[in-house]
Amino acid sequence: MITLRQWEIFAAVVAHGSFRRCAEALGISQVSVSEHMRSLEKHLGVELFERTPGGPVHLTEAGKRAVTGVEDLLAHAHDFVEMVAGGEAEDLVIEVALHGFMMRNLRDVVEIWNSTATKEIQLRSHDSTSEELLQQVMARELHTAYFYSFGGLDAVGEIVGFEPLSLFVSSDHPLVTKPVVTIADLEKVPVVGLSTNRPLRRVSDAILHSLGIESIVHAVETSEFGLILSSLRRGIGYTCMFRGIREEEAQNFGLSVLNLDRDVPPLEIRRITRRAARRDNALRSALTTLEQVICQPTEPASPP
Repeated sequence: MITLRQWEIFAAVVAHGSFRRCAEALGISQVSVSEHMRSLEKHLGVELFERTPGGPVHLTEAGKRAVTGVEDLLAHAHDFVEMVAGGEAEDLVIEVALHGFMMRNLRDVVEIWNSTATKEIQLRSHDSTSEELLQQVMARELHTAYFYSFGGLDAVGEIVGFEPLSLFVSSDHPLVTKPVVTIADLEKVPVVGLSTNRPLRRVSDAILHSLGIESIVHAVETSEFGLILSSLRRGIGYTCMFRGIREEEAQNFGLSVLNLDRDVPPLEIRRITRRAARRDNALRSALTTLEQVICQPTEPASPP
């Protein structure tokens, strides 16, 4: 028999990235975690994880499908318990986590909303992984979380919009003089980008690979956005950044957009929200208001 506890442990394994860290977080043995997952897989008739002894777990296709539904399953169970037990006080604040760049045009919108609505919107800037955000939403620390992704890297949440990107270099970089920049041109120039501990790094690498750049060599890897801009200004290399930077920062830092011979695909903006929470009319209205600002009317570019 499949139990709710098995699904709770499955969600915890996904959130923490390994059976060992899941066991530590839940205060149970790693053997117990493995037994629960083996039993769940046996009753489902499919494997949910590609196991590597001593290493992180990777989801199978069936596991990815499970992730998209386990959030709602556990949320509905939690809501059912609250209903039977009498429920809790209704939240008066809608907690929303967004990447810092998504928040750039939201201040006035949120101020207007909060001055007229019965429930306030409280924004939190984050630089978290999708798994960390999923865990916070499931734990009801957040009502909703938005994050950037690309091309199937993440199995959680739903795509609600896109963020356009461009490739930037110093305004006096030799590539700026070329009428059209090719992938062969780019492969001779190093990348200035985020360090590997930032969630957007894997996304930016995936986008560069999708353009046909097989070998990505980083000259600068940093968590500081200012260092990325100053490195570009010194002509060290190129970077893939939000197209909106063009107006806000590029001119001040002497940067130019490369005229690439193909379109740079946009980032996906994905949203994690418990299905049960969407019954709240105020929450749905608040999310619609936010997404009218953060989601650009851009369709994904076709692969080259």
